[in-house]
Amino acid sequence: MITLRSEVSLVSSVLGALALLPRVALRGLHRGLTGQQAVLDVTVERMPDLMQRDRFLRRLGGVVDDARVVAVVLRLHAPPAGWAALQDLVDVIRRIRESGRKVYAWLEAPGNAVMAIAAACDHVFVVPTGEVGLVGVGTELTFFGAALGRMGIRPDFEAAGAYKSFGEPWTRSFPSPANQEAVRELVEDLHHQLVVAIADGRGQAVDEVHAVLARAPLSAEEAKLAGLVDDLLYEDQLETWLEEAHGSKAHLVSFRGWALRELAVERLGRLGAKGPTVAVLHLQGPITLEERSGAFSIVAREVLPVLRRLKEDDDVAAVVLHVDSPGGSALASDLMWREVVEIKRQKPVVAAFEDVAASGGFYLSAAANAIVARPGTLTGSIGVFGGKLVMSEGLRKVGVHTQEVLAAPNANLYSAVRHFTDDQRVRFRASLQRFYDGFVGRVAEGRGKPVEEVEPFCRGRVWTGRAALEHGLVDETRPGLEGAIDRARGLAQLPVDRYVRHDLAGQHDPLWTRMLQGLVRQVLPVATTRVGALRWAERLLAPGLALADVVVAHPNQPIAMLPFELEVR
Repeated sequence: MITLRSEVSLVSSVLGALALLPRVALRGLHRGLTGQQAVLDVTVERMPDLMQRDRFLRRLGGVVDDARVVAVVLRLHAPPAGWAALQDLVDVIRRIRESGRKVYAWLEAPGNAVMAIAAACDHVFVVPTGEVGLVGVGTELTFFGAALGRMGIRPDFEAAGAYKSFGEPWTRSFPSPANQEAVRELVEDLHHQLVVAIADGRGQAVDEVHAVLARAPLSAEEAKLAGLVDDLLYEDQLETWLEEAHGSKAHLVSFRGWALRELAVERLGRLGAKGPTVAVLHLQGPITLEERSGAFSIVAREVLPVLRRLKEDDDVAAVVLHVDSPGGSALASDLMWREVVEIKRQKPVVAAFEDVAASGGFYLSAAANAIVARPGTLTGSIGVFGGKLVMSEGLRKVGVHTQEVLAAPNANLYSAVRHFTDDQRVRFRASLQRFYDGFVGRVAEGRGKPVEEVEPFCRGRVWTGRAALEHGLVDETRPGLEGAIDRARGLAQLPVDRYVRHDLAGQHDPLWTRMLQGLVRQVLPVATTRVGALRWAERLLAPGLALADVVVAHPNQPIAMLPFELEVR
């Protein structure tokens, strides 16, 4: 059997001495400890942290620089994140294969995303009893309008942009024609990208893949007959297969330990290095002005000082905004946009769009010299909405009544117990329209185009990165963050291949999670809560509630936010 070697403890014990070793000596030390050849053993699973995903992909891509690594085994438990992260991983696999290494994929019960990743590999294995759930792309839109009505809650929302459908889940029981049109086109675009990726990877025609999808899910044997996988093996049989393919001198090496060694080499290489750099600012999560909205949030009050420091730092020659955000507060987005404009006066700025860079996420990036998206990025949603939940009827049901005392006719404009009057609605719509016009103007200015050319592709419409490129909303689509860094380096005329990182993500449970957990635990027995009721409720309601958390935090502001979440499975 191939020997499984873990180098974590070894690296930890000698880490203090690494600074004393030159780079060449360090690589030589590792070569002596692991033998002449290594088959890198990599577990791929969900990575919600944007920084964690980026580190993982960069480390994995570093395989091409290590002559001792002859092959990589990907144990694909789940995609790293969404569509863009999936495409980034596929691109890394492509580069590893082009360097002459073999890449193998081992699967258990793969779905769409895992099959798209596996298709890029040289050889695909699946557990003999594993079901292959390559069923195609689809989504379900959830609407709470009728449920809120029964509770006496009447949403009073307005939007600027015909496709800005954020308020629909709270006001309707079914989607509007515009919403249905936009979501259908988005889903079909992503589905086409999935089919093409599998067809290209497996050397099949697109029609063949469509035919397989029509009869999915497939047994492991059926998937093999359809050409989606190559062999049916259990995990212990995989190691025997690897030994036969690469010989007894090839050792199965833990990716975690290997990556720690690579990190040490990278840090050692930076010792004493000076000169201008490209600074990468990672921005992940909903956008808020001052309150956090979830485990990862872009809090303007925290980001603004960082942007100002990047502007004043003479060692920073260019800035990359790595954005993974559905948007949020329009005001917070505008304040960050302004700081990006100020940076751009002194040094180039490039925006790199990850899984989602929509609405406010697009807004704050609009001033960048260039925008680089992944083909599967969800972007656009250039529009705003706002409003309030009117709860007077529900309050009356439980015996709560209110009495207004107003010193001005619009003092109750944002009251949660009164609908907008006709005059107030006109004024509120005008306020949203001003924000929308400003938003479109920012995009047109950043794109270097007249407003009338850009506006038809705004209106709250959500696009993939591929479609956004066709409509001129982004400059380039390519997998990986490195492309945006290269572009920034080129704009700054930098030969230096290094950059600074800033991580602004906080780790804690969002408001909606705490509220939902408390509610469910009060009304359900502990046993049922533990066996799935809480998970079921969270899965059903979480997407809408997570986005609504931003609205609750900004009751008197226009909101620029993607109207839904689209998970890749």
